[in-house]
Amino acid sequence: MRASTLATVFLIVAAAGGPAGAQAALQSARTACRPSALALCHAEVKSGDRVAVRACLIKNFDKVSPDCQAAMKAVQAQSNSDKPDAAASKH
Repeated sequence: MRASTLATVFLIVAAAGGPAGAQAALQSARTACRPSALALCHAEVKSGDRVAVRACLIKNFDKVSPDCQAAMKAVQAQSNSDKPDAAASKH
């Protein structure tokens, strides 16, 4: 999974408020990734800058816990399922 794709998903879902499913996926990711964030992104967590924490987690995707990786992938999958079908919008 590309880091830039994950970054985009996190930022869009967080900024837009997202549908209920996306919000649930994002909350799950926050919970699952908290230990990894504290271990790998201490300065960003301490600063309180959520965007910086997300960027740090994405940058360190291969080092975060398997639970965090799964949660981050679930956010992306949920975001993809919430997008309108590109073919349907081309009538």
